[in-house]
Amino acid sequence: MKQIRGKSPGARHGRSGDSPKQSARRKKTLLGILILTVGLALFLFLAAALCRSVSNLLSDPDRLRAAVQQRRAAGVLMFFGIEVLQGFLPIPLELTTVAAGYVFGPFAGLLLTICAMLCSTSLVYYCSKLFGRRFFHLLFPRGEHPWILRDAKVRDWTTWLIFLIPGLPKRLFIFSAALVPQKFSKFLVISTVARIPSLLVCSFGGHALGSGEYRQAILLLCAVTVPAVAAFLIYHSATDKKHRRKTGKQDK
Repeated sequence: MKQIRGKSPGARHGRSGDSPKQSARRKKTLLGILILTVGLALFLFLAAALCRSVSNLLSDPDRLRAAVQQRRAAGVLMFFGIEVLQGFLPIPLELTTVAAGYVFGPFAGLLLTICAMLCSTSLVYYCSKLFGRRFFHLLFPRGEHPWILRDAKVRDWTTWLIFLIPGLPKRLFIFSAALVPQKFSKFLVISTVARIPSLLVCSFGGHALGSGEYRQAILLLCAVTVPAVAAFLIYHSATDKKHRRKTGKQDK
């Protein structure tokens, strides 16, 4: 009698032993990552095409402002795209806010920055929801870890502090917030309102630079730069100590 050889469960579902649902989920995730990568590449290409002449104008701020204002709607969209893209990159939003205040004035520059910040925060949040840790490792390839805060009150107060104080890791916290069930509208309002004071100072600082009021500009920008540098150093010192303690425990 011939022995009937049945296929093992692993053979039925492929070499890896994944179920059809797991295989479909993996394909969907890979497709999403591909779409995200292509979208970001296209966005970078369009931004580079729009900003091709800007690199030649950076040495002359007055000429840069004139070029942006001359393009009118296209200049506003160009700057808006740069600030949205900034949300995905390790570049402080305060830097582009200074430029926005310089080019568009203190209030218009602040308004443009807030609109771009709402878009970039929403994109980072929902991309994190959709792609999870794969998206996290794309943004943070250096082995950083998300902050998981389950308690709602602690999370709200931490959100206020993180976004109020310049120099702290906003992108990291946006990703971390996406991993915890919560109302995104509440998170968006808290994170946006908390950032307005420092952004307002930066926008007025940029306007003061453009107006030639250098003493006022230095005072305003120092009011943001000094606490930002201090917060940055304290945060990285604390995270380095925490990392060393973890590695020391693992070695033991």
